[in-house]
Amino acid sequence: MDRLHHRIDAGRDALLSACSDAVREGQKVLHIFPEQGGARTAVWRKGQREIEEIEAGTGPYLRPSRSGFPSLRYAEESEFEQAAFEDERAEHTVSGEGMHVVPLGPVRADVAEALRFEMDVLGDEIHGLALRRGYKHRGVAQRMQGAQVGQALEIAERVTGTSTVAHALAFSLAVEDALGLEAGENTSLLRSALAELERLHSHLGDLASLASATGTVVAAADLYRLREAVLRFGAHWTGHRYLRGAIAPGGWRRDLQDVAPELPSFLADIEREFLAVRRALDHTNSFLDRLHGAGRIPAAPLDLVGVVGRSAGSDEDVRWDRPYAWYTELCAGKRPATLATGDAFGRYFVRCEEIGHSIAMLRRSGAVRAKGSALPAAASDGIGYGLVEAPRGRLFYRVALREGCIETCRIRTASSINWVAVPSALANYNILQDFPIIDASFNLCVASLDL
Repeated sequence: MDRLHHRIDAGRDALLSACSDAVREGQKVLHIFPEQGGARTAVWRKGQREIEEIEAGTGPYLRPSRSGFPSLRYAEESEFEQAAFEDERAEHTVSGEGMHVVPLGPVRADVAEALRFEMDVLGDEIHGLALRRGYKHRGVAQRMQGAQVGQALEIAERVTGTSTVAHALAFSLAVEDALGLEAGENTSLLRSALAELERLHSHLGDLASLASATGTVVAAADLYRLREAVLRFGAHWTGHRYLRGAIAPGGWRRDLQDVAPELPSFLADIEREFLAVRRALDHTNSFLDRLHGAGRIPAAPLDLVGVVGRSAGSDEDVRWDRPYAWYTELCAGKRPATLATGDAFGRYFVRCEEIGHSIAMLRRSGAVRAKGSALPAAASDGIGYGLVEAPRGRLFYRVALREGCIETCRIRTASSINWVAVPSALANYNILQDFPIIDASFNLCVASLDL
C-alpha cells in the first residue's frame, strides 16, 4: 500500500515549505529523502500512531543541510552523499590574530571510529568546530536494495553494535507494517525486554567512557565490569553478546533461553553495584566539576533526541509517545527522565536515571522462553514504518517491499540527528581540555552517521 499523504507539484521548495508548516503544527520531520526523481519527507505527530508522507514534484533535490532544518543536517542520502562528503572535506581555514586550527582524526585514539574534528582555537578556548565524515561510508541502504527480507535484516543488525536490537526491531516493525503482520503478546514482551537489556549495556558503556575521560579510572573499571556482566547475560539469553540473530519480522530466528529464574538476582546485583558506583561519582567533586557547564546546548531549535535531547529539556521518547512492542504496559504511570541543563552533567544524570528505568522494566517484563520461527513469506508489495527508541534516541526505518524483496530502505538514526549539536557544544566557552569529556558525554555513533 502507498503511504503517501499528499503530493506537491510545485517542486522542491514547496516540500521544504510543507515541512515548515508541519513543524509549526507540532509535527516531527522524521526523514527527508530523494524518491523517483523528486523527494519525500515522513512526518509524525507525538502521541499519534499514523506516519504521513509528503511528496515533492520532480526536479533537483535540495540537500537537507541547506533546508533550514538543523536536525536534517546529516540526512543526505543516495546520489547526494558523495557531494556532501566532498563539501565537508573542503579546506577549513580561520583568520584573526592568535587563531589557529587544531585537527584531530580521522584516526584518533583507542577504538574510536573514523571522524575528523577541526577546532578553531584561540589560546585554549574553542571558538568553532568543523566535522569531516565519510571515511568509512558503507552504503548500508544501497546494500539492502534487492535483498530478501532475511538478508536485509542481517545488514540492519550491523549498522552499529550497541544498537543491534533497536535496528532489528525497527526493521522488523517496518516489514510487519508493510505486510499487515502483527507480533503476538509474548513476542512483543520479549522484544521490549531485549531492547531494555541493550539500553542497559549501552548506557553502562557510555558512562564508563565518561568516567575514563574525567580520570576517575576506578569507577570506569567498575562500569566496564558491569557492562561485561550484562553482555554475558545477553549471550546466555540469546546466544550472542550483542543480542544479534534473535529478532525477526513476525517472530524469532532462534530459540531464546528461559532466564526467568535467574533474572531477578541478576538485576539485583547489577542495580546494587551500579548504585554504589553512582554514589561514589556523585560525591567526587573532581568528577562533577568537569561536567557542570561543559558542552552546554539547547534542545530547541535543534530538535535533539534521546539522552541528548532529554538532558536539554525535551521529553521526547518514542516508548511513551508512540508505544510499540510491550511499552504501553511497561511505561504506564511513568515519564522518561529529563533535565534542562543541556550540559555534560545533564547527559550523565539522564543516563543514570534510565539505567534504573531499564532495570525496573526488565523486572516487570519477566523473561519467558521464545521459540524460533521462520520468517514470513513476503510475497506482497507494501510500504511500512518502524519507529523505536534506540539507546541513543529515535530510530526511523521506512521499508518498501516489492515481490518479497527490499525495493528501498530509508534509515534515520539518533546520531545523525544529534551530531549537529556537537560543534555548538564544543564552541560554547569550552577549552581544549574539555574536548574528551564533552565528546564522551555525547558518545554518538559515527557508524550511524556514515551509513
